[in-house]
Amino acid sequence: MVFLRPLFVLAVLLGLGLAQYESRLIVGAQEGRTLYPGGGSVAFGRADFIAESLGLGVLVTPSRLYLSRGGRVAVFGISSQGADASRFLNAYRFAGELWVPVRQLARQLDLVYRIDYGAPVIALKPARLLEVTRATIGSVERYVLRFDRDVQARVVADNPPRVAMIGVEEVPDAPQSTGISFSRESWGQEIYLPQGRGAVRIFYLPNQVVVERGETKRWPRVVLDAGHGGEDAGVKVGTLAEKDLVLSVVNRIRTNFSGRGVEVVLTRSADRAVPLAARAQFASTAQVFVSVHAAAGSRVSIYSYPEVQTLRLLERGRELNSRTPAGQKPILERYVAAPGSAARFAQGISEAFAAAGIVANSSQDAMFVLSQAGGAAVMVELGFEQLRTPQGRNQAAEILTNAILAYLGLPANPPSQSPTQATPPQQDPRQGGNRP
Repeated sequence: MVFLRPLFVLAVLLGLGLAQYESRLIVGAQEGRTLYPGGGSVAFGRADFIAESLGLGVLVTPSRLYLSRGGRVAVFGISSQGADASRFLNAYRFAGELWVPVRQLARQLDLVYRIDYGAPVIALKPARLLEVTRATIGSVERYVLRFDRDVQARVVADNPPRVAMIGVEEVPDAPQSTGISFSRESWGQEIYLPQGRGAVRIFYLPNQVVVERGETKRWPRVVLDAGHGGEDAGVKVGTLAEKDLVLSVVNRIRTNFSGRGVEVVLTRSADRAVPLAARAQFASTAQVFVSVHAAAGSRVSIYSYPEVQTLRLLERGRELNSRTPAGQKPILERYVAAPGSAARFAQGISEAFAAAGIVANSSQDAMFVLSQAGGAAVMVELGFEQLRTPQGRNQAAEILTNAILAYLGLPANPPSQSPTQATPPQQDPRQGGNRP
């Protein structure tokens, strides 16, 4: 028994030390503490501490907590009961502070997560700047920074312009044509822009940070998504592949918008793969988002996201709208559609096809590609029977173009040809047809 007493004391001390160690939380180079709400096994960290340590964006509403890294957004419901927070992986409101499940946050924002000696560790994954391009559009000067992953950026100063790129460890040689330079900092890289006029603005696309300045007319933005691509051919009927047909339609729509005062962005302009999450993120910057697909047969189907399930960006925007100063409301309202907008847009597309003698149905479905949209977003599934000839693809593009213009309140394009001219004689699709 004499020998057991020191072992017992040692076990108690080790147990206390382990319990204290497990309460630590390492966030980047900072040390905080964790909570285990409801006596569960899920580690929670203080949201504001994590956001400050990693340079994340943070927004709190009465019912939601949002943390962001570039174009990625992690969304948490808020629970006041520890057991509920652990069970549903919600944010936990405790002693006037909000705590988030650390592992779930890391998963949603693509962060490093591990356990070191019993302590949860969360950190930024090092990012690499791949390319910088500069373009001038009217009076707007735009720099597009492309990375190997999403990056959070912040404006440090307007004059001279400086932008912080948090977590960026590698940068290429600065192209002389851009007039920029870089500075290595402890938290990442700082980019210096040449002198210019106007405040610096930042917005995000998948794996991109767009920095611009100068006055702009703020044309409405339409994002067109050609489904599939690369090794993913989609549906095939005979020699026709869905990926080729829908890309042909999307390129025709873009051409139709030439000179119409509308900014048109494509998620892909060639035969390449685009991750589904990246397509969905493109939708977050658009007033109108149309994802184009194809299926065997002649029927057209239009899908919108059911608002009863609440789109993330829409929910956040509508909560902010009531608290936004009047002078800034027009900017927010460009990207936050009024309730029912997507369903009305879908119905307008359905009626436009019906007017051309093409059966079209509209319905709601929780498609992931529509889940990040703030504007009117739909997925349109066209029939192979119409798309197998250039004339049919022209007609589909024309119908979709005019439906988008009608939604934006702009005059329709004059028809390039009558429906009877655009509809070719029917033939067995297995016999193939002209490629797009």
